[in-house]
Amino acid sequence: MSANSVAEETQRPAGQRHLFLKGLVGLLLGFPISLWISWLVMYTGLGPPMAPARDQVAMWLVVPLWAAALSMGFLAPTLTRCVVWFLAANAVVGALWWAMQ
Repeated sequence: MSANSVAEETQRPAGQRHLFLKGLVGLLLGFPISLWISWLVMYTGLGPPMAPARDQVAMWLVVPLWAAALSMGFLAPTLTRCVVWFLAANAVVGALWWAMQ
């Protein structure tokens, strides 16, 4: 076995780099995004007008939004871009939430 073949075996494919960390970023930074978007949708007049139904829809909307945010983390080409995109999205949605209060 030559040195080149050993080096080729130890290299990871480009598509599988940092998948665990991207998933962790999506999991941790996607949760506040999902909460804020759920709040914005339900309490800015876009949700059902009846209060008990509005609260239930807001509660059940968090999980699909969180799953979508987690999935979006894997679309970033690098880990750095993934973190930057999630931090920017948190800043934008947090500012909207703060402005609406």
